[in-house]
Amino acid sequence: MKTPQQILDIIWRILALALLLCAVAALAGLLAQPSQAENAVWWGFSIERLLLAGLVAVPGLAVLWVLARGRAMQPRRQAALAWLGAQPAGLGIAVGAAGLGLLGLAWLPLERLITFFGSWALYLQRLQPVFGYLVAWIAAGLVLWAVAQRPDWAAWQPARSLVRSSLWVCLALVLVIVIILTTRVGLGQDATRWAAPNAPILLTQCVLALGLAIALLAASARLQLRRADAALAALVWLLAAAAWTLQPAQPTYYNSVPAAPNYESYPLSDAFNHDVIAQNVQIGEGFRFGGTVAIRRPLYVMFLAAAESVLPSYAQVIQLQVLVLALFPALLYLLASRMHHRLSGLLLAGLMIFRESNAIALGDVINLSHAKLLMADLPAALSITLVAVLALRWLSPPAPDGRRALVLGGVLGAFILLRSQMLTVVPVFAVLALLVWGLRRSWRAVLLFGLGVLLVAAPWVLRNRLEMGQWAIEDSVVSGFLANRYRYEAGTFGLPFLEGESEGDYYARQMGAVRDFIRQDPGFVAGFVIDNFARNQLINFMTLPTSHVLRELESHVRTLPYWPSWDGHLAAESWPVVALNLILVSIGLAASWQRLRWAGLVPLFINLGFTANLALARVAGWRYNLPADWTVLVYYAIGIAQVCLWLAALWPRRAWLAAPDAPRPAAPAPSTARAWLLTLLALGLAGCSYSLIEAFSQPRYSKLSAAQVISQVQALPDAPAALLTLLEEGKLDILNGRALYPSFFAAGEGETLGFALTEVQTFPRLSFYLIGPQPMPVLLPLADSPLQFPHASDAIVLRCSSHAPSALAVILPQYGTIVPSSHFADGCPEIE
Repeated sequence: MKTPQQILDIIWRILALALLLCAVAALAGLLAQPSQAENAVWWGFSIERLLLAGLVAVPGLAVLWVLARGRAMQPRRQAALAWLGAQPAGLGIAVGAAGLGLLGLAWLPLERLITFFGSWALYLQRLQPVFGYLVAWIAAGLVLWAVAQRPDWAAWQPARSLVRSSLWVCLALVLVIVIILTTRVGLGQDATRWAAPNAPILLTQCVLALGLAIALLAASARLQLRRADAALAALVWLLAAAAWTLQPAQPTYYNSVPAAPNYESYPLSDAFNHDVIAQNVQIGEGFRFGGTVAIRRPLYVMFLAAAESVLPSYAQVIQLQVLVLALFPALLYLLASRMHHRLSGLLLAGLMIFRESNAIALGDVINLSHAKLLMADLPAALSITLVAVLALRWLSPPAPDGRRALVLGGVLGAFILLRSQMLTVVPVFAVLALLVWGLRRSWRAVLLFGLGVLLVAAPWVLRNRLEMGQWAIEDSVVSGFLANRYRYEAGTFGLPFLEGESEGDYYARQMGAVRDFIRQDPGFVAGFVIDNFARNQLINFMTLPTSHVLRELESHVRTLPYWPSWDGHLAAESWPVVALNLILVSIGLAASWQRLRWAGLVPLFINLGFTANLALARVAGWRYNLPADWTVLVYYAIGIAQVCLWLAALWPRRAWLAAPDAPRPAAPAPSTARAWLLTLLALGLAGCSYSLIEAFSQPRYSKLSAAQVISQVQALPDAPAALLTLLEEGKLDILNGRALYPSFFAAGEGETLGFALTEVQTFPRLSFYLIGPQPMPVLLPLADSPLQFPHASDAIVLRCSSHAPSALAVILPQYGTIVPSSHFADGCPEIE
């Protein structure tokens, strides 16, 4: 090992050479700028340009002279170090802050300079090479100031094994990238369209998150271990809830523009499906969507049904969801802090808070899912993070605990009913248990883990078998989507039903088509599965910072080629940042392995299992990756934290930033028979809860006769007399139910989404969706928006026939009002 003086000499030479290179780069940047001939005084350069060049060249020549003198300058170097060592820490912090400010000026693109400095922007742009050179001198001074604090170089000795492991991991990842670049696997070999990564994290946000994490860690240094973890997790939850609440949400593909009469944003597309099913549960119709009895994501539907039964508005439901989802970064803190260090946990939580804030802000710029939409993607990410925390707790002790395995399986089984892609995570944990404990010691725990999954997930599959005749975990539309992907020319949406085809027959036909295609060309199927697996991993990696340029968030996604669809090529500015990301992820993987062995790879194995499911479905990127793309961020945060711990080891006086020893968990105490029984009963009850809800529910609405409606109309003071006549003559079709999402659109207004409620029409109308015995979209022609038509009101819809496209009138019994159509005076046409 080198002596401290030898290490110091090496640092001096490295800094001097770096400053020389920075001087050359700054001079090149200055001299390459366009010249103005009218101001030229020598070789085409103005006096200002020459003065700036001299300002850069003189310090560079001084550094060159110091290098040339070699050992003769050692006494002066020692004196300079002694002077730096005597300076207070506050001065170093102030100089560092000034350096960060200059760094911002050096990196800001012209459009940001114009935003901040107006007419001075062009002058500042010309000075950017000088600002960058000053930053290099400040950085060199701070390094020397740190060296002057007498670091303990011997503290790096134990880190050598981790450095070697990190190098091996990095080489393995580089080899994978070389294989991908050579074979083009994951880069478009499969003809399906690339989707984009999820919301990005900016490099500046990484720096800010790291600074906040260090500050919070220092502030909590005096707390006891348990109190500190609980307090920090609670603080992370509070910060996430506040940040996401304060970030305004924009209309997206999944939520509408607020419109009269209630000016609320209502769910669209998949969010519409989730909410309609939740509303059906509330009115006693069960877990159904229209005529479909097997539905997707029943766990999320149950959450929405519970929230909407106690909260009167969508804004409040969204706020409750945000408060629940704010547990996501808190769980990430607990996961990373147990895997590595509290600094890793705080940094990871901060990065996730920033990323989700970015997702909410970019809702109208790129197509994604976020915390303020009624979508199951982020709840699935929260759920699978909880599974990771429980799995880490299960896999860490020296011996397997059967009841923990049972609970983990039950929790995973519940979350399979949130996103069925978690099915392929089940064998992942079985493999991990075998790797941790071996077959002889782990087989009982693996069986109990599988039992837990079955206790919670199997009742839903059995319910679908009884209702539709097929062993299905999701709705039949998913089978149509899958069959459309298992073709040589893959489609995007589900395939249509045949006329008169039942839900079960459709499911059987589409899954049969999938099996036939696999038998017909297994090589082609294997090819697109491998290609999409690699593609998803690349897209997961692209959620990390991809540029050093200090752009605004929206400008970032509009400038870089990764949104709205990525073709697999990196922008030139991304290569250095992506290379740094690769190194940091390698360090994070190596540090996790060294500390916890196989248990430290729980996020990696979750990533592999979840991504395998996406590859089998032939999809890549977009919100499909969201439940598991945080797994890459875990190792990225651990890598950054490990570098900080290596640096902190040189100054051991800061014990709160020291790397802790690997935990030595004790074997769990044996569970009592009562604990086993309660666990089994709880899991069984959770699994049967959906069927129990349906069994004990009574439909709120039933079909009404004309006589029943006539009695209600007669009680209304403003009911048109002609309406009673039409009812008495039996000319009106009567629908009874709950009116959802009332929105008024003027003629020619609407959304071009192919959605009946919002599509453009030639007449002004109030649109809403009616649920109950006869669910359907309803259009009520109106000249103006009604003053009162609350969402989720009881409604009786009257139309001229069961085939009429529009309603003639709508009665709101709760409010004693009737809303006649603007075409009411025309009456009903005679049916021949």
